[in-house]
Amino acid sequence: MPYISDSANLYRVETAQKAVILTMLGGEELRGKVFIHPSSYRPFELEDVSELLNSGTPFFPLELETGEVVIVSKQRVAEAAANRGDDASEPPRGAPSPTALLQIVLVGGEVRLGSIRLEAPPHRARVLDYLNALTSRFLTLYTSNEARLINSSLIDRVRPLD
Repeated sequence: MPYISDSANLYRVETAQKAVILTMLGGEELRGKVFIHPSSYRPFELEDVSELLNSGTPFFPLELETGEVVIVSKQRVAEAAANRGDDASEPPRGAPSPTALLQIVLVGGEVRLGSIRLEAPPHRARVLDYLNALTSRFLTLYTSNEARLINSSLIDRVRPLD
């Protein structure tokens, strides 16, 4: 009989699940739920989907609608859509940051419209400065009903609309 300590549960990390739709580089769509952990940036809150996808780990688990769990490579995710109504990818709380309305053209010609939050000092709140300083794998584009996380390596060009 293997040794199991009752204190093992003390080290268990609680998670929640958030519904997402992933579009893979090959065009396949995966619908399911990702596992969200406590945020390392906001005490007592859960991380959002963008924190999960932009973290340093190369893979993450996805529970498909069938109940099967698959391990997904972040590099192979072209886009992730999360419903904003269930707080799946709400922007961080705090002082409001300037926004910019954009048209993003992806490799292959697909177009996405939405806004981004220019998380930069007000005197440097230009789209160009924000994009040039972007170090995360995914850019979060907000639409009226969802947050789309776009693999920044697949952005062909950006047109500011305001």
